[in-house]
Amino acid sequence: MYINDVIGPYIGVLIEWGFLMAFLFKLVSQLNNPDKSIVQLCFCMAFSYILSDIVRLSSSNYMNWFIYDLITIVVLLVWFLIIKKHQFLLLYYILIGLGLNALLMLVTHYDIYVRHNNEYWFLWTVYSYGVNIIDFLMIMALTTEKDFFFFRKAVNTQRSGYSHNIDKQPLDN
Repeated sequence: MYINDVIGPYIGVLIEWGFLMAFLFKLVSQLNNPDKSIVQLCFCMAFSYILSDIVRLSSSNYMNWFIYDLITIVVLLVWFLIIKKHQFLLLYYILIGLGLNALLMLVTHYDIYVRHNNEYWFLWTVYSYGVNIIDFLMIMALTTEKDFFFFRKAVNTQRSGYSHNIDKQPLDN
């Protein structure tokens, strides 16, 4: 079973609202914190998702979302290089989520628009649930700032002999 056109737009609006609420929550909770990188990251995500619903860059929904995800990844990487934030784990969560979403959208676009496949199959279920679960996980990561996939532990265990382990901030504030 896949998410159809009837409830899909409502889920899309819920996800946009989630990114907007994550931004507003971080804006208020980080008022006295001199490091505004989390607020900037939340703003970039909310702006990207809301803009992708308003401004169309492609006639295909999947290609439109793919392009916006790629633009957002590039903007975040440039921003990451400009602020020179060392080992910013929350940014990695977002980049991995956007990358997975972009991959799912590209594969689905290829299946529907290039191969002209109109018969339901397993990829459509993976896309329908995968993209939405990844979006909700990104919203949770932005809101809670928790390392719920234990990336830090895995990286630090792997690099235990090295001196540049992932720092505890800003995810563990």
